[in-house]
Amino acid sequence: MRLWGHPIHPMLVHFPIALWTIATAAYVAAAAGLGQDAVAAAKWSNGVALIIAMLAMVAGALELRSIEGRGEAMQVATWHMMVMATVWVCFVVALVLPMSTGLGTEHLQLSAAAAAGVGFLLMAVGGWLGGRLVYEFGVGMKDRTK
Repeated sequence: MRLWGHPIHPMLVHFPIALWTIATAAYVAAAAGLGQDAVAAAKWSNGVALIIAMLAMVAGALELRSIEGRGEAMQVATWHMMVMATVWVCFVVALVLPMSTGLGTEHLQLSAAAAAGVGFLLMAVGGWLGGRLVYEFGVGMKDRTK
């Protein structure tokens, strides 16, 4: 899936990465009791990231057609997709937790920060796998023989 000759998936992924980084820091700040501004920043940056990440996941799934066969590149792509889908779920959990009832607010904010932290660490792993697809296997690169 390309736009003016450029693959769309890598165009989109930078936004969730940046926004989830902000969200993780804001969730930690909220859990540390640094105020409602941190809670609002966490919710907004995470919510926008979740939407853009869904678009990136659709574009990435469509780009799977460019990976031929069932070789190592497809295995890396499969792991990349599974890890990044888990990241998405972690951040959904982080977004939903503070809206739940039953536990105290402090416990929910700490749980949301933990979910975001796990998502952030997994995002680094998923990004490394995505980097392997481009730099090791050339996925998404133009065919230079033409």
